Amino acid sequence: MFKIFNVGKLKLIFSPLTLHTASVGVFIKTGARHEDKKAKGVAHFLEHMLFKGSKDYSYKAIKREIEGRGGTLNGFTSQEVTAYYSRCLTKNIGLTSDILLDMVMYPLLDSQEIKKERNVILEEIKMYNDLPHVRANYLLDGLLWKNHPLGEDVIGYPDTVKGIKKASLKEFKNNCYVSSNIVFICVGNYDEGKLLKKIKDKVSRMKETRKHIREFPPSPLRKPKVFVENKTIDQAHVCIGFRGVSYGDRERLTIELVHVLLGANMSSRLFEEVREKRGLCYDISTEVRKHKDTGAFVIHLGLDSKNIITAIKNIFRELRKMKENQVPNRELDRAKDYLLGQIIMNMERPQGRMFYLADSYLTLGKIYGFGQIEKMIRSIGPERIRKVSRDI
Repeated sequence: MFKIFNVGKLKLIFSPLTLHTASVGVFIKTGARHEDKKAKGVAHFLEHMLFKGSKDYSYKAIKREIEGRGGTLNGFTSQEVTAYYSRCLTKNIGLTSDILLDMVMYPLLDSQEIKKERNVILEEIKMYNDLPHVRANYLLDGLLWKNHPLGEDVIGYPDTVKGIKKASLKEFKNNCYVSSNIVFICVGNYDEGKLLKKIKDKVSRMKETRKHIREFPPSPLRKPKVFVENKTIDQAHVCIGFRGVSYGDRERLTIELVHVLLGANMSSRLFEEVREKRGLCYDISTEVRKHKDTGAFVIHLGLDSKNIITAIKNIFRELRKMKENQVPNRELDRAKDYLLGQIIMNMERPQGRMFYLADSYLTLGKIYGFGQIEKMIRSIGPERIRKVSRDI
């Protein structure tokens, strides 16, 4: 399914898939959590700047040689990972790989482009703050991880983004974009020898310094916290969050099954009870967030404000059932089929497989085959579901 290579301290993961398209990604094990508080948003700002030109490719060439040739190009910044990735035609794997690596290793960070991109990011902040479901999740993070980097907005704040200069971007890049933090992944029908040589040639020119990145776990939650923000909109958005498990926890797959049972799809319990039976909302869903040393289980819904109390009562009734009663075997078997089905359907697509490989390697330091994952999920019984539900 895959091979892992070392080029110095940089990791390469190749996974053959015989299709006309491929997915290529460069993943860096660093994110907003590793920023200085005074430069909050610098990881996301740097992500933007890498699309604005590199040593061998202008910003126009980056777009022209990937999107202009029928591919897609994107990136994201999270609390602990930053990624740059593309889907491309098989014949363009080499070119796409070269561009992505050049972006990551040798960005221009042009002063004029930094000035322009700052305005773009300030507009992006406004956009997200005007989206009620996004804003509600931002506020929830602040309650779950108060006085901790995980409780801060990844994108930053207007005052911190305005203060980020070229020196801040270069410092963060030099400290965090080091080869030991980088994983390159290619899923597709590639020539292994040629691709390996191209990457070795690119990496050999990389000079780096490394500063120790400080991480500290969040303090435990001591009591329930509530925050209300008033806005003139037609719908109220409610987020309810609980501390969950880290990505290295033994129950990392059990909490995924709790998520499926409660709110992952239209047959889950909260959707059935709150939307289908009572018509209180259009959508209600759950989400699992896992970090290195903590995690969260989140419920979100949008509804008329007059129905909030009724909805919350019904939500907590369903949560109580998860804590007190064993899940029937038939319902649990369906949840396992759903979770395994989502995993395998993603693994059968180039981009889905790329993200699976990246997530596994960056979080666990190893990659489980589907057979191993299936065995672990099938072994989870009703009592483990109940115990995890009680714990969170």
